[in-house]
Amino acid sequence: MTPLFLKEVARNPWTAGLLLLPPLLALGFQGRGEGVGLVGLYSGLSLLLPPLVLALSVPLLASREEWAFLLGLPARPFRALLEGTLGVFLGLFPPLLLGLLLGAGLLGLSPGAGLWLLLSGAGLLLFWLGVSALLAALLLEERRALALGFGLFGLLNVLYGPLVVALAVRLRDYPLEGLLTLALLLNPQEVHRVGLLAGLNAPVLTGPVGHLVAERLGTVGALVGLLHLALSGVLLTLLAALVFARRDR
Repeated sequence: MTPLFLKEVARNPWTAGLLLLPPLLALGFQGRGEGVGLVGLYSGLSLLLPPLVLALSVPLLASREEWAFLLGLPARPFRALLEGTLGVFLGLFPPLLLGLLLGAGLLGLSPGAGLWLLLSGAGLLLFWLGVSALLAALLLEERRALALGFGLFGLLNVLYGPLVVALAVRLRDYPLEGLLTLALLLNPQEVHRVGLLAGLNAPVLTGPVGHLVAERLGTVGALVGLLHLALSGVLLTLLAALVFARRDR
């Protein structure tokens, strides 16, 4: 399954968007310092990379016709979806990796900061690929999965900050800190961003959500945020495989 899905992703011309996106974003942060450049590029990727990942992966993972053919082969559904998702990852990661290297070069990042950029990009790809896999397994219909995926992207990347801040304001007089903590943990992208800021001491405003993360979760290091981001993607993919296997019954 993995080579087949890798080939399907690699032959899609839109995959080149992952190569071009990081260096284009990096042009806007040149000359602003290493910390600002790294965090700014990561923040830009968190806004622009997810729609591209959804558009490239969901049509493959949610195709009823393709899965109907593939599952006629001697492959267990659980393993089949995992191998398919791995193939998509292996098809998307090389152009993204090269793009991140170009972005790091344009920003003049040190080896350490460049490594953080590569790891952050990989974690972001893992997370949204896990989201794609879960939506595909739940719906097995390309249009609905894409629509729900873009809706979730809007919720996590556009509406998330205002909603969490409004929740914190409304609950300030109630003992519902667990609910607010859960709301913060549901978006590992933001947790990792705050971790990067804390680890680099970058002169960038954390914003109200960053303040809430530091207040509720304590000092979140860059490594903790990265692990949360990457593990969330892996767990979402495993959940997708379980859902897919049960649906095949």
